Amino acid sequence: MSKRSKSLSRSIKRTLSPWLLNSVTRLLWKTCKIETVLGSEHADKLVAAGKPVIPCYWHQQQIFCLWHLLSLQERGLALGYLISPSSDGEVATKLVRQCGIHIIRGSATRGGAQVMREIFTAIKKQQISPIITPDGPRGPKFECKQGVAMLSQLSGAPMLPMGYAASRYWQLSSWDDFILPKPFSRIVVGYGAPMNVEKSLPVDKLEIVCEEMTDRIMQVTDQTRQHFESESSA
Repeated sequence: MSKRSKSLSRSIKRTLSPWLLNSVTRLLWKTCKIETVLGSEHADKLVAAGKPVIPCYWHQQQIFCLWHLLSLQERGLALGYLISPSSDGEVATKLVRQCGIHIIRGSATRGGAQVMREIFTAIKKQQISPIITPDGPRGPKFECKQGVAMLSQLSGAPMLPMGYAASRYWQLSSWDDFILPKPFSRIVVGYGAPMNVEKSLPVDKLEIVCEEMTDRIMQVTDQTRQHFESESSA
């Protein structure tokens, strides 16, 4: 393939990818139904307090965790989303912007300290609640990294674990085993107890916080799945 053809191919991909992502996501949001929200009291209490929180869910759980967070945004929770300045990041930009979510530019894999400052500033000065996938952007899956615990400690914003399950779905062959619900599926969203990180906690103890947060996200995700497993066994 010539350089010109490769350039054209990349241009087409950049044009189609955002359109495809938006179309598929909005199709699912319109056709699927959230029938149950487990642990809603945890989210309700934090929203009522009117202070920033850090919603945390696994990278594979993007579509309907984001969808339900938008309902909290309508109640006053100002959401933020970290988007890479790369062409891959541009794929998500249009959808996030159309949802009224504050865009935080930066890469979690490059310039981590700068990204941490950007998110911290958004929390403290703009009262933004940044959405974090603690095992992203490249894994290992289901492993909470220390960055989110450190961010919670520095900002004072509690981490809010969440997850979802679908009655019918495809599981993609990606590093995170991404969950793609089938149209007209039923959805269960779940929230766990929020977690605060003490300011005085030594840095070498943050790993313990990450392990606890991993357990909380896994627990709430398992609870949403068990909702459908109990149906099938009844």
